[in-house]
Amino acid sequence: MTDPRKVILPEKVKIFQDTGASVTTDTLLLASALLTAPGSLIVDLGCGSGTASLYSAALNPGCRWIGLDIRYDPLKHMMASGDLLGTPVDISAVCCSLETVPLAFAGCIADAVIMNPPYGRTGSVRNSPQVDRDRSRRGPGLLLYQFIRGGAHLLVPGGDLLIINRPSSLAEIMLGCRAFGINPVALQPIGSPEKSAELIILQGRKGSREELKIHPQAEAESLIRSEQDNAL
Repeated sequence: MTDPRKVILPEKVKIFQDTGASVTTDTLLLASALLTAPGSLIVDLGCGSGTASLYSAALNPGCRWIGLDIRYDPLKHMMASGDLLGTPVDISAVCCSLETVPLAFAGCIADAVIMNPPYGRTGSVRNSPQVDRDRSRRGPGLLLYQFIRGGAHLLVPGGDLLIINRPSSLAEIMLGCRAFGINPVALQPIGSPEKSAELIILQGRKGSREELKIHPQAEAESLIRSEQDNAL
């Protein structure tokens, strides 16, 4: 395990992160997409060092958080980062594989689940010399479905699932959501208005029958929230 370095996010949120790792725009976008009431329980599947959870905790005060990842060291960084935040945060870390989520957790416990699954599939993207980075970039073909299945198991009826990924994965995401009882209710394309979308954020709701709303494409910078946005 390498010594973590301290990173400062927008809103002066401080976290610990592995040396060589970086805070990516998609992580901040995922954190910003969540808007939930105080007292809610949110699970971050495949949380890594907890950047999305910790930043979203600053935007959604008074919530409870569970970060779940198969890697133990990043989870230690996440728990240490909780001490860097200006206000106390109720956050827990669980070292667990996605396929065992339905066995390790009771169902219907989370008000929201957020996830940023690997964009590539094994054999389709170049390997990274850093093992943790390699795991975050690519995974087996059924990994995306395991993410969605785990989220569906954890969500209460009416709870929200938020997933960020590449547009090329949209069909697979929609299929997975339908298969596990998650109804897609909102789609946010992300990218320059004059170009094709670079990312998408899909919001699904467990057991909902709402119609899907597709929002106008927007640039990433305009979607990253701040505490000042919460006051508007």
